[in-house]
Amino acid sequence: MDLQALPKAELHCHLDGILSPAMARDIRRDDPTFPIAPEDFTPYYPVTDFESFWRWWRAVDPISGQLMRFFPILAQHIAALKAQNVHHAEILVGSSEVLRDMAAAIEAFTALHAWVAQHTTGDLTLAFIVIFGRGKTPEAAEELADRVIALYEAGLVVGIALAGPETNQPVKTYARTLARCHETGMGIEIHAGEWCGPESVWDALAHGHPDRIGHGVGLFRDPALVALFQERQIHIEICPTSNLKTGSVARIEEHPICLARDLGLNFSVNTDDPGPFLNSMTSEYQLLADVFGFDEADFRRIYENTLKSRF
Repeated sequence: MDLQALPKAELHCHLDGILSPAMARDIRRDDPTFPIAPEDFTPYYPVTDFESFWRWWRAVDPISGQLMRFFPILAQHIAALKAQNVHHAEILVGSSEVLRDMAAAIEAFTALHAWVAQHTTGDLTLAFIVIFGRGKTPEAAEELADRVIALYEAGLVVGIALAGPETNQPVKTYARTLARCHETGMGIEIHAGEWCGPESVWDALAHGHPDRIGHGVGLFRDPALVALFQERQIHIEICPTSNLKTGSVARIEEHPICLARDLGLNFSVNTDDPGPFLNSMTSEYQLLADVFGFDEADFRRIYENTLKSRF
């Protein structure tokens, strides 16, 4: 089975989690002014738990809030996706990259699309989702929603997502914001059940109008919740390596992705953050083949479900 050649699609990859030391080296070779050097990552590897994962983001702080600095990163990422036969990818763009001035935000995302169009010839399509953290105040989330809705109506983003540590930061806090976004028809993704149990996923379903759940590891602890996902075919964006390296599962053999397959759930396989995890779509497929015996029929079913669930 040639895993590299199998058709793939990805729905869960953070723009600010793509950069790796090797990529930084290549970018600086072409642009010595790029503010991150390969050696800047040295203190932050390996990523082995939640704390080391959280520290890793310090390496990419110098380009936070500067969307154009991500253009060369995207160019390299697109080349890597093509090499892995990825046909569709959705990228999560942090709210810090969405300028507060509405016109400026639209101009920046228009430039982003123009840049992407230069590099996505062939079968690959790319789409963008704005993601914000659970630490935002409800007022800040509302103000962000105004800009995201404008970007969506301009055809520049396809959805909004909510992420971050779930403990004591319920989705209910952002119910009004997510309801407004839902009314526009844009896609909604909520990271839930990543580091908490099924109560986090129930909260997302009750208050967030999610079309997709990111990670969702904790939902498998509740048979009623599993049955609901089975019945409604709610899509789960599963990130196996990420879940292992950030402590969502203690051992990869304990990951519930095999159960998701056996129950016929609707899920995708994703890298989440290939920078800190040094993974790829092909390496995720290899992991599933080696550990759980996923075969070509499994991967083709995942591909079809991923395409059906894209925003």
